[in-house]
Order: sequence, then C-alpha cells, then structure tokens
Amino acid sequence: MPDESCRNCRMNLRVQNKCSTCMEPIQQICSECRYATLERIHTRCASGLEMISTVEPPVQIFPVITI
Repeated sequence: MPDESCRNCRMNLRVQNKCSTCMEPIQQICSECRYATLERIHTRCASGLEMISTVEPPVQIFPVITI
C-alpha cells in the first residue's frame, strides 16, 4: 500500500517517479520537508513478462516438389 502522508512531517506526498512500463507511481516525495519514499519496483514490469507475446509466430509452408 502506498504512503499517503510523509513519515517525517505528516504533510502530503506527491509523485516523484513513475514506472516507465505501466506509468503507476513508484516513488513519492514530501512537498514540505523533501523526504522521498523508497522506490517500489513492480516485479511484473521489471521482469518484462508483459512484453512477452502469447501469439505464436507464423508457420512457413514450403511447396512440395515431386519428381
């Protein structure tokens, strides 16, 4: 669960960094004291599993040559 308020001063946090794959927040920063949360890397995004295609490659069909 992401933090909603700063652990130092209890002020609001704003998004500092977003995941480059899913664009969800991975790090927040306090607008008052500049405290930054740890980055929460998404394992599904970091592993690249969503990039793997489930579509099979096309099958090449070669003509049959009879002699």
